[in-house]
Amino acid sequence: MTDPSRSIGQTPEARELRLLADDLVALPDAQTPQLVAASSPDDWDRALLYARTATGLLRYHSWMADTSPSRTARLLGVRDSMMAADLLATAERGPALVHAHNARLQRAESSMRTGDLPVEWWSAGAIVSAELGEGYAFLATALGAIRHRGVHTPPPDTIEGLLYALPEDRYVVDVRRLASALADVTPAARVSPWFGHAPLDPAHVASTDGIVFVRDVGRSRVPPAPSSG
Repeated sequence: MTDPSRSIGQTPEARELRLLADDLVALPDAQTPQLVAASSPDDWDRALLYARTATGLLRYHSWMADTSPSRTARLLGVRDSMMAADLLATAERGPALVHAHNARLQRAESSMRTGDLPVEWWSAGAIVSAELGEGYAFLATALGAIRHRGVHTPPPDTIEGLLYALPEDRYVVDVRRLASALADVTPAARVSPWFGHAPLDPAHVASTDGIVFVRDVGRSRVPPAPSSG
Protein backbone atom coordinates (compact mmCIF):
# COMPACT_ATOMS: atom_id res chain seq x y z
CA MET A 1 0.00 0.00 0.00
CA THR A 2 2.91 2.36 0.61
CA ASP A 3 4.66 1.86 -2.75
CA PRO A 4 2.70 3.23 -5.76
CA SER A 5 5.17 1.71 -8.22
CA ARG A 6 4.01 -1.79 -7.25
CA SER A 7 0.37 -1.10 -8.16
CA ILE A 8 -1.15 -2.08 -11.50
CA GLY A 9 -4.10 0.27 -11.00
CA GLN A 10 -3.12 2.72 -13.76
CA THR A 11 -1.87 0.32 -16.41
CA PRO A 12 -3.56 0.51 -19.84
CA GLU A 13 -5.38 -2.72 -19.07
CA ALA A 14 -6.68 -1.35 -15.76
CA ARG A 15 -7.89 1.87 -17.41
CA GLU A 16 -9.71 -0.13 -20.07
CA LEU A 17 -11.29 -2.32 -17.40
CA ARG A 18 -12.52 0.79 -15.55
CA LEU A 19 -14.24 2.01 -18.71
CA LEU A 20 -15.85 -1.37 -19.31
CA ALA A 21 -17.01 -1.59 -15.69
CA ASP A 22 -18.42 1.93 -15.84
CA ASP A 23 -20.47 1.06 -18.92
CA LEU A 24 -21.60 -2.21 -17.36
CA VAL A 25 -22.81 -0.70 -14.09
CA ALA A 26 -24.84 1.86 -16.03
CA LEU A 27 -27.07 -0.97 -17.29
CA PRO A 28 -29.03 -1.42 -14.03
CA ASP A 29 -30.07 2.24 -14.20
CA ALA A 30 -31.03 2.08 -17.85
CA GLN A 31 -32.78 -1.31 -17.60
CA THR A 32 -34.26 -1.09 -14.10
CA PRO A 33 -37.88 -2.02 -15.01
CA GLN A 34 -36.87 -5.13 -16.97
CA LEU A 35 -34.23 -6.28 -14.48
CA VAL A 36 -36.40 -5.76 -11.40
CA ALA A 37 -39.26 -7.68 -13.03
CA ALA A 38 -36.95 -10.58 -13.86
CA SER A 39 -35.16 -10.72 -10.49
CA SER A 40 -35.92 -11.42 -6.86
CA PRO A 41 -35.27 -8.52 -4.45
CA ASP A 42 -32.20 -10.32 -3.10
CA ASP A 43 -30.78 -10.94 -6.57
CA TRP A 44 -31.35 -7.29 -7.51
CA ASP A 45 -29.61 -6.04 -4.36
CA ARG A 46 -26.72 -8.43 -4.95
CA ALA A 47 -26.27 -7.24 -8.53
CA LEU A 48 -26.10 -3.62 -7.36
CA LEU A 49 -23.62 -4.63 -4.66
CA TYR A 50 -21.36 -6.31 -7.22
CA ALA A 51 -21.59 -3.29 -9.52
CA ARG A 52 -20.60 -0.68 -6.94
CA THR A 53 -17.92 -2.97 -5.49
CA ALA A 54 -16.31 -3.51 -8.89
CA THR A 55 -16.15 0.19 -9.74
CA GLY A 56 -15.07 1.10 -6.22
CA LEU A 57 -12.19 -1.38 -6.16
CA LEU A 58 -10.98 -0.28 -9.59
CA ARG A 59 -11.09 3.34 -8.42
CA TYR A 60 -9.19 2.40 -5.27
CA HIS A 61 -6.47 0.58 -7.18
CA SER A 62 -6.12 3.53 -9.53
CA TRP A 63 -5.30 5.72 -6.55
CA MET A 64 -2.94 3.03 -5.25
CA ALA A 65 -0.76 3.78 -8.27
CA ASP A 66 -0.96 7.55 -7.82
CA THR A 67 2.14 9.46 -6.71
CA SER A 68 0.58 12.80 -5.71
CA PRO A 69 0.53 14.12 -2.10
CA SER A 70 -3.23 13.51 -1.96
CA ARG A 71 -2.83 9.77 -2.57
CA THR A 72 -3.41 8.55 0.99
CA ALA A 73 -6.36 10.87 1.62
CA ARG A 74 -8.01 9.73 -1.60
CA LEU A 75 -7.45 6.05 -0.76
CA LEU A 76 -9.03 6.49 2.66
CA GLY A 77 -11.87 8.53 1.19
CA VAL A 78 -12.64 5.94 -1.51
CA ARG A 79 -12.64 3.15 1.07
CA ASP A 80 -15.08 4.96 3.35
CA SER A 81 -17.31 6.05 0.48
CA MET A 82 -17.63 2.38 -0.51
CA MET A 83 -18.60 1.50 3.05
CA ALA A 84 -21.12 4.35 3.05
CA ALA A 85 -22.71 3.10 -0.17
CA ASP A 86 -23.15 -0.35 1.39
CA LEU A 87 -24.64 1.16 4.57
CA LEU A 88 -27.11 3.27 2.58
CA ALA A 89 -28.12 0.23 0.51
CA THR A 90 -28.67 -1.72 3.73
CA ALA A 91 -30.72 1.11 5.23
CA GLU A 92 -33.01 1.12 2.19
CA ARG A 93 -34.13 -2.37 3.17
CA GLY A 94 -35.06 -1.37 6.73
CA PRO A 95 -33.55 -0.55 10.13
CA ALA A 96 -30.06 -1.97 10.62
CA LEU A 97 -27.62 -2.35 13.51
CA VAL A 98 -24.02 -2.12 12.32
CA HIS A 99 -20.87 -2.80 14.35
CA ALA A 100 -17.57 -1.26 13.25
CA HIS A 101 -14.60 0.76 14.48
CA ASN A 102 -15.53 4.20 15.84
CA ALA A 103 -13.49 5.84 13.09
CA ARG A 104 -15.67 4.20 10.45
CA LEU A 105 -18.99 5.36 11.90
CA GLN A 106 -18.25 8.72 13.54
CA ARG A 107 -19.83 11.94 12.31
CA ALA A 108 -16.69 14.02 12.80
CA GLU A 109 -14.12 14.36 10.04
CA SER A 110 -11.43 11.70 10.30
CA SER A 111 -7.75 12.57 10.48
CA MET A 112 -4.36 10.92 10.87
CA ARG A 113 -0.73 11.63 10.13
CA THR A 114 1.43 9.75 7.65
CA GLY A 115 4.97 10.81 8.34
CA ASP A 116 4.86 14.60 8.59
CA LEU A 117 1.72 14.99 6.48
CA PRO A 118 -1.76 15.42 8.00
CA VAL A 119 -4.46 13.43 6.22
CA GLU A 120 -8.17 14.22 6.47
CA TRP A 121 -11.22 12.48 5.00
CA TRP A 122 -14.90 11.84 5.70
CA SER A 123 -15.79 8.52 7.28
CA ALA A 124 -18.60 6.24 6.16
CA GLY A 125 -20.63 7.35 9.17
CA ALA A 126 -20.20 11.03 8.35
CA ILE A 127 -21.39 10.42 4.79
CA VAL A 128 -24.38 8.33 5.86
CA SER A 129 -25.31 10.80 8.60
CA ALA A 130 -25.36 13.62 6.04
CA GLU A 131 -27.63 11.53 3.81
CA LEU A 132 -30.03 10.17 6.45
CA GLY A 133 -30.09 12.99 8.99
CA GLU A 134 -32.09 11.91 12.03
CA GLY A 135 -32.33 8.43 10.53
CA TYR A 136 -28.72 7.79 11.56
CA ALA A 137 -27.52 7.22 15.14
CA PHE A 138 -23.99 6.48 16.33
CA LEU A 139 -23.00 4.88 19.62
CA ALA A 140 -19.24 5.09 20.16
CA THR A 141 -17.37 2.28 21.90
CA ALA A 142 -15.01 3.05 24.79
CA LEU A 143 -12.85 0.52 26.61
CA GLY A 144 -11.28 0.76 30.04
CA ALA A 145 -8.45 -1.78 30.33
CA ILE A 146 -7.11 -4.49 28.02
CA ARG A 147 -4.44 -5.77 30.36
CA HIS A 148 -3.19 -8.65 28.22
CA ARG A 149 -2.33 -6.03 25.58
CA GLY A 150 -0.61 -3.68 28.00
CA VAL A 151 -3.56 -1.27 28.17
CA HIS A 152 -3.99 -0.73 31.90
CA THR A 153 -6.32 1.37 34.06
CA PRO A 154 -7.03 4.62 32.17
CA PRO A 155 -5.85 7.93 33.63
CA PRO A 156 -8.60 9.47 35.80
CA ASP A 157 -8.72 12.70 33.78
CA THR A 158 -9.76 10.91 30.54
CA ILE A 159 -13.27 9.96 29.43
CA GLU A 160 -12.42 6.30 29.93
CA GLY A 161 -10.95 7.06 33.36
CA LEU A 162 -14.10 8.85 34.51
CA LEU A 163 -16.26 5.94 33.34
CA TYR A 164 -13.85 3.38 34.80
CA ALA A 165 -14.46 4.85 38.25
CA LEU A 166 -18.14 3.87 38.07
CA PRO A 167 -19.13 0.66 39.92
CA GLU A 168 -20.55 -1.47 37.09
CA ASP A 169 -18.65 -3.40 34.41
CA ARG A 170 -20.47 -1.91 31.44
CA TYR A 171 -22.71 1.02 30.60
CA VAL A 172 -24.63 2.66 27.80
CA VAL A 173 -23.89 6.31 28.53
CA ASP A 174 -26.22 9.21 27.73
CA VAL A 175 -23.83 11.81 26.31
CA ARG A 176 -26.10 14.66 27.38
CA ARG A 177 -25.81 13.59 31.01
CA LEU A 178 -22.09 13.07 30.54
CA ALA A 179 -21.70 16.56 29.08
CA SER A 180 -23.62 18.00 32.04
CA ALA A 181 -21.36 16.15 34.48
CA LEU A 182 -18.28 17.45 32.65
CA ALA A 183 -19.52 21.03 32.33
CA ASP A 184 -16.50 22.40 34.22
CA VAL A 185 -14.01 19.73 33.15
CA THR A 186 -12.03 19.31 29.94
CA PRO A 187 -11.14 15.59 29.65
CA ALA A 188 -7.63 14.74 28.53
CA ALA A 189 -7.02 12.68 25.41
CA ARG A 190 -5.93 9.15 26.29
CA VAL A 191 -2.86 7.64 24.66
CA SER A 192 -2.82 3.86 24.22
CA PRO A 193 0.40 1.81 24.24
CA TRP A 194 -1.15 -0.79 21.91
CA PHE A 195 -1.68 -0.06 18.22
CA GLY A 196 -4.87 -2.13 18.18
CA HIS A 197 -6.66 0.19 20.60
CA ALA A 198 -7.88 3.64 19.58
CA PRO A 199 -9.07 5.58 22.64
CA LEU A 200 -12.20 7.70 22.45
CA ASP A 201 -11.47 11.24 21.25
CA PRO A 202 -12.99 13.70 23.77
CA ALA A 203 -13.57 16.19 20.95
CA HIS A 204 -15.90 13.73 19.20
CA VAL A 205 -18.12 12.88 22.17
CA ALA A 206 -20.61 15.67 21.50
CA SER A 207 -21.28 14.33 17.98
CA THR A 208 -22.24 10.86 19.24
CA ASP A 209 -25.66 9.65 20.37
CA GLY A 210 -24.23 7.63 23.24
CA ILE A 211 -21.22 5.65 24.45
CA VAL A 212 -21.04 1.90 24.98
CA PHE A 213 -18.44 1.48 27.74
CA VAL A 214 -16.82 -1.83 28.74
CA ARG A 215 -14.65 -1.62 31.86
CA ASP A 216 -12.28 -4.55 31.35
CA VAL A 217 -11.71 -6.59 28.19
CA GLY A 218 -10.34 -10.08 28.76
CA ARG A 219 -8.48 -12.38 26.45
CA SER A 220 -10.79 -14.02 23.90
CA ARG A 221 -11.37 -17.71 24.37
CA VAL A 222 -11.77 -19.66 21.16
CA PRO A 223 -13.98 -22.72 21.72
CA PRO A 224 -12.35 -26.06 20.85
CA ALA A 225 -13.10 -27.50 17.44
CA PRO A 226 -15.75 -30.23 17.47
CA SER A 227 -14.42 -33.74 17.48
CA SER A 228 -14.49 -35.52 14.13
CA GLY A 229 -14.75 -38.92 15.80
